[in-house]
Amino acid sequence: MAKRLVAKRKLQRKCDVCGNEISKGEVYYKTRSVETDDEKIYAFNIYECCRCRYKAREWEQRYEKFKKRCKHPDKFCVEMWRYIPGEAVKEPDYDVCTLCGAKL
Repeated sequence: MAKRLVAKRKLQRKCDVCGNEISKGEVYYKTRSVETDDEKIYAFNIYECCRCRYKAREWEQRYEKFKKRCKHPDKFCVEMWRYIPGEAVKEPDYDVCTLCGAKL
């Protein structure tokens, strides 16, 4: 979950998405990510300016609308293959639209 913050001064860190500086008074989002691997702990912050956050959110909404009205053009459809049980030979299984990810 990202925290919405306002810069009290010009930050030395830049937006991790676009690389722009975060100036005093600008809104930015900070996400703290902590991951574990075996016995080691890795933690880092992700800084994101409000423009990049808005673009990402709008992209997701537009993509969901597009998935509903995708016409699955032939040049973007890929045939997926699977192994025949008990043999080392593949056979065609189904088609997938690479634009929207739908099985055809």
